[in-house]
This record gives sequence, structure tokens and C-alpha cells, in this order.
Amino acid sequence: MWLTRFSRLNSVALEGHAAGYGSTSSESAVLGALLLGGPVLNPSDLTKLVVQSPGGLTKTLRRLEDAGHIRRRPDPADRRALLVVLTEKGRRAAERADVELDSYYDDLLTEVSASERAELTLLLRKVLDRLEVATGMTRSTWPPPRS
Repeated sequence: MWLTRFSRLNSVALEGHAAGYGSTSSESAVLGALLLGGPVLNPSDLTKLVVQSPGGLTKTLRRLEDAGHIRRRPDPADRRALLVVLTEKGRRAAERADVELDSYYDDLLTEVSASERAELTLLLRKVLDRLEVATGMTRSTWPPPRS
């Protein structure tokens, strides 16, 4: 039960935190995925990375496109498909969201030592690996290492 409660409370807190800098948690997740894994991704990859339904992702992409953070362009390998491209404005917004997210988790984990954080990361990675298998998503290396 506590994992479910943590997940739900964290989602609510992340949404409130994102609203504080004029975004939504879904928009921040997409921008972050494009910043760290892009800057060009197809919507199918984005859906898996941000764990959002295709319909929800379409709405998020529309808002980000209207704000000038992304643009969609035809996929040269498949003219029927579109690619999502992070714009310069979007890159700046993604970097700001990344700093905000780091700040959020630093504040949340303020009473957790560095060694406890490392252990927590390792344990949650194991749980995430199992969840990815259980949901049919491939084992990820997300997020990629920061340089």
C-alpha cells in the first residue's frame, strides 16, 4: 500500500510543483525526455519514456507545440509518421524543468543521506525493472547518465 500511496502523492506534488513554473508534469516529462534522449524522438518512444497514453501524449504535444517548445516534422524513413523535435525555446524550458525537478527531489530527500540515496536508487531500479517487464515495456536505461 505504501508504494501506491507514495506514487499517488508524488504525482500530486509533482503536478503542483510544475504548475509553480508554468508547466504540467506531463509537459516537463516530455521536455525532459527530449532533452536527455533526443532532441528528436518519435511519439511511440516518447509514450514509453514518459509513461503516458497515446491520447494524453497527443494533447501534451499539442500544448508544447502551441507554446513553441517542440515542432513535429515528417519522419524521412516513414512519411506517414511524425517526429517530435525539441526547439531552442523548448531546450531552455526543459533545462529549467530539469533544475526544478532536481530541486524538488533534493528537498523531498533532504533527510536521506547520500549513501541512502544511492541504495534507494539501486532498489527502485530493481523494482522498476520488474514493472517494465510486467507492463510489457522493455528494460530501460532511462534516464541516460548525465554528462
